[in-house]
Amino acid sequence: MIRQLCAGGWMLLMISGCTALTPESAPSLPVVVPESYANQPFNDLGAAMATPITHWWTVLGSRELNAMVQKGLANNYDLKIRRARIAQSAAVLKKVTAARLPGLAFSIGGTRTHTRSDMKGSSPSDNSSHSWNGNLSASYTPDIWGNTAASVRAADMALDAARQDYNETALALTTDIAERWVNLISVRERLKLLHSQIRVDTAELALQNLRFLNGKASALDVSQQRESLAKSLSGVPLLEKEEKQEMNALALLMGGTPGQPIALDTTTFPNMTHTTSPGIPAALLAHRPDIRAARLRLMAAREDVAAAKADLLPAFTLTASALFSSGSLDLLFQNWVSTLAGSFAGPILDGGRRRAEVERTRAVVQERLNTYAKTVATAIGEVEDSLVGIDRQAEYIQRLEEELAAAGISLKNSRVQYLNGQGSYLNYLTAWSAIKRLERQLVNERANLIKKRIALHNAMGWQAAEAIGVDDNV
Repeated sequence: MIRQLCAGGWMLLMISGCTALTPESAPSLPVVVPESYANQPFNDLGAAMATPITHWWTVLGSRELNAMVQKGLANNYDLKIRRARIAQSAAVLKKVTAARLPGLAFSIGGTRTHTRSDMKGSSPSDNSSHSWNGNLSASYTPDIWGNTAASVRAADMALDAARQDYNETALALTTDIAERWVNLISVRERLKLLHSQIRVDTAELALQNLRFLNGKASALDVSQQRESLAKSLSGVPLLEKEEKQEMNALALLMGGTPGQPIALDTTTFPNMTHTTSPGIPAALLAHRPDIRAARLRLMAAREDVAAAKADLLPAFTLTASALFSSGSLDLLFQNWVSTLAGSFAGPILDGGRRRAEVERTRAVVQERLNTYAKTVATAIGEVEDSLVGIDRQAEYIQRLEEELAAAGISLKNSRVQYLNGQGSYLNYLTAWSAIKRLERQLVNERANLIKKRIALHNAMGWQAAEAIGVDDNV
């Protein structure tokens, strides 16, 4: 009998590779990936797969920023959370893989029995006895239908998806740090410009007071200039608040505690006038970590379907055990009985629970498929938005510069007319207020243009796994 069971078990092992269930065919992607971007630069229409830029932030040419990014990659809390999730997924993979191996268990115990007899007409008697027993059992379930293999593949893909989540978070972190760094330069440059404008307003107020004393200016002219100075001064607290908030955000991104000052030596914007070629939309499928993660989760869901279908079929289990018993511990392993058994077990009636699980996993595949499609479509949209944003923002800055130049001419003419008694001081202040506003706005919009170019790098997914990824052994 034992030989027949063993022979049957070996036969099942030999045919398991041929009878294992395979994942269902991959569904088609319900989104059309265009051949090129609608807002792609004209001179870039023939670009194919653009070459990824390793450590994209280095194109900004700032050692200061490089140090901030490296500190963030080492200390950021979100990345630490992602690393912990990778470790969780790795542990799940080890747990699922362990189902492929035989199981071995043991137990050992002892019993002491005490008996007292006190019968009438006889003296009391006490008897005691000891017994010891042990058990060693082994079991193995061959993966005939491939459900364990499918679960292992699904867990392995889930681990890879967790790594891609890490890369997505790391990429977002680098762009967040770069954008906050640009914001900090912008607010400090606007503060510097505002203080310069305040000095001009202060000097102009002193001049108007002197002209008033000499009878060449009215009290209205003086009060209007005082109002102009007060308006400039009122902008200082807002910019100082913005500066503190940007420093707090940077400190948190780098894994520090908000409230600590950040030394920033850079006082001018980086020279980032060139727009990186986005290549073709299909390149996003390889570059974007969120797209890779969505695809891996879709593939893992297909493996879950195969595992659920395999659970509908009977399972073969081999078991072996050895029982030990003795009245003396030193003789425990001298008396034993061994057994070897094999069994088939499968569902007959389960109320449709297993088939419902198959339906559930198939629905998960559809969910993951549409999530994948949405991720791809969103990525293409982000690149399109970045391209059109860069183009329109550059033109907007050009128009603001033209407006500033025209305002400068108006300021000069209104000043001459006022000094010649041909115009009011209000005309001069109106032109001066326009210049102050445009100068600060230009600083802000130039920062926005740089941030839009930074956002393009983020939208293209450059660079994640190859540049700042995690150890595959995590």
